[in-house]
Amino acid sequence: MTSLLECRGLCKVFERAGGDLVVLDDCDFSLGETERVAIMGASGAGKSTLLNLLSGLDAPSAGDIAFRGQSLGGAKSDDWSRWRRDNVGFVFQFHFLLPDFTALENVLLPVRLAGRVTSVHEKRAKDLLGHMGLGDRIKHLPGELSGGEEQRVAVARAFMNQPAVVMADEPTGNLDRALGRELADILFALSREMSSGLIVVTHSRDLADRADRILRLESGVLRAVDNSVST
Repeated sequence: MTSLLECRGLCKVFERAGGDLVVLDDCDFSLGETERVAIMGASGAGKSTLLNLLSGLDAPSAGDIAFRGQSLGGAKSDDWSRWRRDNVGFVFQFHFLLPDFTALENVLLPVRLAGRVTSVHEKRAKDLLGHMGLGDRIKHLPGELSGGEEQRVAVARAFMNQPAVVMADEPTGNLDRALGRELADILFALSREMSSGLIVVTHSRDLADRADRILRLESGVLRAVDNSVST
C-alpha cells in the first residue's frame, strides 16, 4: 500500500566549529493515509527538525522524501511552497496569528495566499470556528481572545485547505492540562472527520496516547513505542 508521506535514509547534519552535529541519522518514516502518529523525544533530539524536513522547510543532508509514492527530491523552493500550500496544515506551540486580522481572516489566510477566497471558503472557515465553539468570536482580533481560543483558531487555519496531512509541533505545549486536552480532542476529531493524516510532535504522553502509533526519536533514529504502556 502506498504511504501518504514517507522518508528513507533521511539524514541531517549541522556543521559546527567544534565538530559536526548529527541530528538525524539514516532515519526511515512512513505515514499511512489518515494515520495519526505521535513523535516523542528529549528536547533537542531533532523532532522539530524532522517536521521541517518532511514539509520541505529545510533540506536534508541525505535521503529522500516521497508523497503518495512520488519522490519530492530535487523539488525547487517554489515547488515545495506550492506543495505545502495544497497538502499540509501546520499547528505550532505558538499560534502565530496575524494580530491585525480577525479570527475569520486568520483562518482564511491559507486560501487567501492561494488567491482563491470564495463564499464557499468563508462558509467553511465559519463552520470550522463554530465547530470549535468560536462562532461568536469570528470578528475578534487575536488580542481579544484567550490563549486557548487563539490556539483553536490556529488549528482551524491548519485544516482550512482540507490538507492531506497536518503537522503539529507541541500544539498543547503553551496550554494548561485542561485546555490541552480540549485542544487535543479537537485536533484528532478534525483529523478523523477530514481524513487527514496527522503527525504530532509532543512531550505529552497523554496527547501521544491518542495516536495510532507512537515513535521516539533517539540518537537520530525513530523507534516504535508501545502505546499500551505509559511512561
